[in-house]
Formats: sequence, structure tokens, C-alpha cells
Amino acid sequence: MELQFKYVNIPKNNYFEYLVEEHLNPLAKKFPYVIGASVYFKVKNKSTDLDNVCKIKLNTMDNTIYAIAEERSIELAIKKTSQTLESKLKDSN
Repeated sequence: MELQFKYVNIPKNNYFEYLVEEHLNPLAKKFPYVIGASVYFKVKNKSTDLDNVCKIKLNTMDNTIYAIAEERSIELAIKKTSQTLESKLKDSN
């Protein structure tokens, strides 16, 4: 599976990319029609606790599935986004 990463208001972080791979690679094995993903990390720099964003656009052979999470950390946003994607993939079968 091909992954592309984009960062907004946050420096490139190999650890975040590793976490995404750890969450998405099992999905690609479980759902072989998943072919790639574009991942966006953003920090809003606002006064709210939920200013860390992870948005994933998952490409399949038939369509595109989106998920986004805003959490108190990028790690939590990655986890929540990947859980949403898995749920959407299960529903699409």
C-alpha cells in the first residue's frame, strides 16, 4: 500500500508515519482492495484541547473513504481515524 504524508503547522515526524503504517497495514491485509492512502497531520494551534488533527483519505479499487479525528494528541487522532476507517470498510462489504 502506498502512503503519502502531508504536514500543516507541524514538522515532519517519522514516529507519526510509523504509527499510521502500524494501523493501516493490517487494514490493507484484511481488506485487500485497499491500495493507498493520503494522510494529513495538522496542529490548529488554538486554545482548545482538541487541536491535533489526523485526516486519512483511503483509496480502494472502487472508491475513496475519508476519516478525520481531532484529539488532544496526534497519536490519539491517528488511532481514532484508523478505527473509523476500519468501521467504514466493514460497512462497505
